[in-house]
Amino acid sequence: MLLATAFGWTGYDLQHSAVAANTQPAHTTAQRPHRDTPQHAASAHTTAAATTLQSRAAPETISVRRNRAFQFSAAQHEPDSTSHISAATLIEQHVQTVNDLQRLVPNLTIQTEGGSTSASYYLRGIGLEDYTQNNMSSVMTYFDDVAYPISSMSTGQMFDVSAVAVEPGPVGTEHGMADTGGEVRIDSNAPTKEFHYGASEDIASYARSKTNTYVSGSITHNLQYRIAGQMLEGGGYFHNRNTGQTVGNANMGALRGRLAWQPDSKTNIDLIANWSQDESQSGYGFVLSDPYSSSTYGAQPRDQNIYNTGWSLNPNFAHLVGISPNSVPNNHNVTWSIILKGSRDLGFAKLKSITSFAQQQRHEYNDRDAMDLRSGDTYFVGESNVFSQELRLEGRPMFNDRFKWTIGTYYNRTRTFGANWFDMTGTNPSDPFIRDSYHNQPAETFDQFANLSYKIIPSVRVNFGLNHETDTRQIVDDTVVQYYGATNTNKMLMNGSPFPTFGAITNQFSGRVGIDWRINHDVMVYASIKRGVKPGGFTTNTTVSEVQLKPFKPEWVLAYEIGVKSEFFKHRLRINAAMFYDDYHDKQILGQIVMPGQLNMGLNPTPGIYGSYINAPKSTIWGTEVQIQAHPIRGLSLTQNIGWERGTYDDFQEVNQQAVQAYFAQTQTYKSFTTNYNGADMGIPKLTLNGSVSYQTRPLLHNAYTLTFEGNYSYRGAQGWQPRATGVYVIPAYFLMGASITFKPRNGQWYVNAYASNLLNRHYILSETFATVDQVGYAGAPRFVGGRFGCDF
Repeated sequence: MLLATAFGWTGYDLQHSAVAANTQPAHTTAQRPHRDTPQHAASAHTTAAATTLQSRAAPETISVRRNRAFQFSAAQHEPDSTSHISAATLIEQHVQTVNDLQRLVPNLTIQTEGGSTSASYYLRGIGLEDYTQNNMSSVMTYFDDVAYPISSMSTGQMFDVSAVAVEPGPVGTEHGMADTGGEVRIDSNAPTKEFHYGASEDIASYARSKTNTYVSGSITHNLQYRIAGQMLEGGGYFHNRNTGQTVGNANMGALRGRLAWQPDSKTNIDLIANWSQDESQSGYGFVLSDPYSSSTYGAQPRDQNIYNTGWSLNPNFAHLVGISPNSVPNNHNVTWSIILKGSRDLGFAKLKSITSFAQQQRHEYNDRDAMDLRSGDTYFVGESNVFSQELRLEGRPMFNDRFKWTIGTYYNRTRTFGANWFDMTGTNPSDPFIRDSYHNQPAETFDQFANLSYKIIPSVRVNFGLNHETDTRQIVDDTVVQYYGATNTNKMLMNGSPFPTFGAITNQFSGRVGIDWRINHDVMVYASIKRGVKPGGFTTNTTVSEVQLKPFKPEWVLAYEIGVKSEFFKHRLRINAAMFYDDYHDKQILGQIVMPGQLNMGLNPTPGIYGSYINAPKSTIWGTEVQIQAHPIRGLSLTQNIGWERGTYDDFQEVNQQAVQAYFAQTQTYKSFTTNYNGADMGIPKLTLNGSVSYQTRPLLHNAYTLTFEGNYSYRGAQGWQPRATGVYVIPAYFLMGASITFKPRNGQWYVNAYASNLLNRHYILSETFATVDQVGYAGAPRFVGGRFGCDF
């Protein structure tokens, strides 16, 4: 079996590696920010053996005779199960968005939410299906040490990346915010003192083109810069089932600029500016089932071709939202941010400051029913901004390096406006209407954290961390407007007034205790217990009654983990493994609530069934993860990730919609009926696998060039979309393969690559959702065959 996330082959022997230092890969880290591990940057435009050397950092490897090396060696001394991914691996595996990371990390799922740019994260089964796209994720994303509590803001930044780290389990005791599921940390390349520049072009099937470029160097002896950019175009593989029109083409651009300044030997300043614009055609699904097909709606059978789709834009709807009536589903999103990072050596400790402001404007037209029926057409407008400030004091090791400490505080202020338009004219022909639901959602989060470690004896260390978080958020001026008939005259619900303001407060502690034992230099075992908390939130963007706006509760988890990190055979083989057990409380789930009573009785809220987030009181998740890397012979690298997990609900009852509707049909009264899901499977993919094999030849053609052959695969088990899911509510398992060949000179200044992704052309489903009248699936990419060439100087 192919064997984990990142691997590196740095050359033939010590003589060759000493001749040309610029051919050595910069072994990057995405470590927790508080550690003194050097950050290393690798060009995102290079192949595995030709990355740009960052002059301000020494390669972080374990070098032995014949120059075998594993990357991220410092992480082997940390008592956790974080997955680390190098820049070269991201390129080889064609990672274009954060969603693609699920192919590289065990027990990680990242899925589009209803075809939008907002993503739902699940790590070790802990996550939130953010259908309404206004709540904080259970898995936090960090770019350059800055948390993005709004998941859609994490799009458009996966270029010129030095490394990615994915840490499962409760977090927040070492930096940033507390969370229950873990975090994804993404670091961009830092400026270099030497002048470097490069570019790459990737051309593939379906007229897809991806262009990357960067330039980096010094302005003065203590001021460096880096400018990088990316363009992504084409690649559409969806077809209108009625007209044959091809859609789904990307049209994205992004820029990043960095300045690094060292005013004196004890101070470092880093200024980062990001900008991205997305004008892509997106959000295309296909019909999985049409349970509401009738003479009223018109029947649409399940699509046999998962790349078929459909839409029908109502001119009145287009006029109201301000888009062309000839539009196809698409995005018009702009995101930008400014980050100011500073550090100062105070002698007894290092003071770090991270200040950030980010803003995003989203305009997304999406046909959520994937049909030409006007029942699922939506237009989402979002304006969000996040200001954050973190201060962290990292103490100098004390008592002969036995005691280490970090304390800090974090604050963010989020302001979000959201408006969700729905075209419902096809679902009620006798009284057609278009609905606009809009709201404001301010939020503030304040964290204080401390982390301590102490070596009882040189080989045994105890660890302790604590986080206190106060989170306050409101839903303000949530209003629904409905436009009736062809004249677009409007009627405002709830007597023309916004719904009342609702608030939610979370004030809880998170923490961890752990112990690790370094048996020898190459083997460490550890155990930990962690508690994590995620704030509550609101159901919005689909509001029809104020009962939906009442906040759902925070969720919390008590996570147990044991693990081992090891290397064998003079660093030819690395095996890391972990077992975990999560005691999960008040899991946040998108469900339903029932307001009992008879209609037309003047009751407020109006009796009926309403979609709303709810809390599952108790559930349990357990599993294991194994990561293997091997360099068995010269030039050959093997990697393998294995993730296995199970999850069950221990205490969970959900509304039985069919029973409620049947009772209403008989009595004209709404009454709550529930189904007991105690003991039911949570639907988590039970098995996730991925691996790769890479072989680099000896020098060819007068000892000047090399060939690298690479293959990879991933497997994801079936995923249930609801408890005890069957039929179309189960996403089938799928298996993917890829392969590539790279030709390059030994000095690494240019390369030519040919590749194929989804080599077997598997048809598979990434995610699904329920629209107004049907169940919709979102297809994964078909086979892409392409070529990539680039240069780095």
